[in-house]
Amino acid sequence: MSSQNARSVFVDPLIDDVRRRRRDLLASCGDDLATLAQLIRQREAEHPERVADPRTAHAAKSPDKA
Repeated sequence: MSSQNARSVFVDPLIDDVRRRRRDLLASCGDDLATLAQLIRQREAEHPERVADPRTAHAAKSPDKA
């Protein structure tokens, strides 16, 4: 019996939704990763306020940095 079979299966509707949306988005790009990357860059350029910067996101949330 493999270790994967021994684990209980947990279904997370949020994760399922994210995976479905990711599949749909990739399908809308003709299943072409280069096209998807271009679309993501385009949307980031259109809405830079929605793009998180991992270098500053953690510092902004740290209570000791206030």
